[in-house]
Amino acid sequence: MTFLIPVIETIGAWLLFAAPLLQATTELHEEVTGWEAIRTRFHTSTEIPIKQVSLWWWLLPPVKIILERRKISKIKQVYADVTLSDDTHKSLRRFSLKANGWIGVTLGGWLVAISTTWELVEKVELGTKTWVFLLLLLTYTSILFTIKLITKASH
Repeated sequence: MTFLIPVIETIGAWLLFAAPLLQATTELHEEVTGWEAIRTRFHTSTEIPIKQVSLWWWLLPPVKIILERRKISKIKQVYADVTLSDDTHKSLRRFSLKANGWIGVTLGGWLVAISTTWELVEKVELGTKTWVFLLLLLTYTSILFTIKLITKASH
């Protein structure tokens, strides 16, 4: 039982990271998909081609964030002269609040998972390299699983 409880805690902690990651990605992806109507309504002749940033970039989160920021800058350039309705502003604010909330929940779950994994590795005396390996393995497994489910649901 002394070994089983830390294992259960670690599994639970990783679920507290993976489940919010999946839920956040699902909700935010659905909301962004709905924005296509807004984009087509404000189509301009000086349109800059704006590509979707692939979900696969989540394998390198800092790169994904940089690419999304570049995309936002391009969108701002294209639609700088467009006045948005109150409903559109509310929609954008709601999206921003959801994104920030989910970032907090997911990051909190990931930090708990890191800590709990360390406690398990320390209890079993596996060492730092094993801990780092488990962190990478479980983090990327969660991200890949989320990407696979979202990609599958989009098709």
